Amino acid sequence: MQYTFEGKKIVDGNRTFIDIPFNMWDITGRTGNIPAKVVVDGILFECKLIPKGNGWYYIPVKKAIAEKLKETFEVSFDVVDTLSRINRNSPYSKNQPIRAIDSIEEIEIVPGYCGHCCVAMLAGVSLHDVLQVMGKAEGSWSKIMETLDYYGIQYAPKMVYPRGKDICMPRCCIAYIDGGFKLWYEGRYYGSEVAEQPKIVSYLEIVVHGTE
Repeated sequence: MQYTFEGKKIVDGNRTFIDIPFNMWDITGRTGNIPAKVVVDGILFECKLIPKGNGWYYIPVKKAIAEKLKETFEVSFDVVDTLSRINRNSPYSKNQPIRAIDSIEEIEIVPGYCGHCCVAMLAGVSLHDVLQVMGKAEGSWSKIMETLDYYGIQYAPKMVYPRGKDICMPRCCIAYIDGGFKLWYEGRYYGSEVAEQPKIVSYLEIVVHGTE
């Protein structure tokens, strides 16, 4: 399950943390250091959540990431069993991706697997193949980024949060709209119908052929 909130930095000496505003024990029943995959202001990293007592936790943030953060920012994370990444045994890399993205073969978005379907269209593989890599659990930004890494698909270093402002859509991106992920490529959405002027919560630009 993905947890989302608006965060602020807490600086303690030379260390930086983000306070989780809900009780992790009440939600997960877990204690001790909890492995998690975290996205802070569009930046993905892994860490262990640090207990501060009675079920309340901090997210530790490395200095290089903390220096990039504004006063407030979007935070989301998934609790995982271990910190092993799904792209560790990938045959692909950023230098040798599964393919150069210069077209999209459309597949229909399957309910519950919208993020998986977006990745499948980008990678040019079947939904079944993506499920083998990404797993059958509900998609999240962290899982999507990891799976893009697995296929060697390049993306922007940070997500964009329009917050209601007018935006100029990139050539290709995955957008989070109305509680689901949609794939945008060269002027239209693929896989499912989208309202004429959808409210985009966030989007991640994908590097496609000719835009590197």
